[in-house]
Amino acid sequence: MATVVELSARYANFLVHPLLPGLGVCQICRGPATKGYPTCLPCHGTRTVLGSGVADAVVPVSLALKGEQYAHELWRYKNAAGPQRQYFRTGLAAVLWRFLEAHEACVAHRCAVRGFDVVTTVPSTSGRQTHPLRAMVADMIGATRERHRDLLRATPKAADLGRTASSARYTASPLWGEHVLLVDDTWTTGNHVQSAAAALKSAGAGTVAVVVLGRHLNSDYEHTAAHVEQARLRRFSWDVCPVRPWAHG
Repeated sequence: MATVVELSARYANFLVHPLLPGLGVCQICRGPATKGYPTCLPCHGTRTVLGSGVADAVVPVSLALKGEQYAHELWRYKNAAGPQRQYFRTGLAAVLWRFLEAHEACVAHRCAVRGFDVVTTVPSTSGRQTHPLRAMVADMIGATRERHRDLLRATPKAADLGRTASSARYTASPLWGEHVLLVDDTWTTGNHVQSAAAALKSAGAGTVAVVVLGRHLNSDYEHTAAHVEQARLRRFSWDVCPVRPWAHG
């Protein structure tokens, strides 16, 4: 049976490290921001709506660039059928497992906590009965399996909210100060996962950190193309810290 390292090895050929927050880089989602502003427009809007309910840290594993292999796999793992679906799910589970084994402690350090007590995922609001990411986190990934809990539920209003951020999108099971690692697959605007973070905080979570498999970007947009070009300058390595400018080796 292939190991996590073997299953994830091929991804190093097309994963792209997100840029660290700084000039022209959103301090929340790592996407492009207008120079002189600390966040991009979508993250600014979400924080305006949700206030202190937003996640304490957002850490993408990689950029997911429209039309490229990683973005393709993040779509196929939910929508492919038969052996292809299992192939993509196994590969992405290995990516997340390897990333968390190497860097979950860094994410916790970023949040000033010792670790995360509970791991959960964002439930589907599109009618999908069982989200494949939930199955990966709950059953496939050794780094999360023992801590997984189904904490979040979409409200009856969720389908009518479109893609907007709202504290009415999800409800969460009661928490008593537990630190929660919230996992999602793709970040575009972040409205769904930030709404989920707000629900967890309202339910009593101490700290909520988001790890997202792919920060979706479209390189066809002029301002985004320069951002992506800069990100590609650093060759992908599993040892590169996602929150600090050095490697762990």
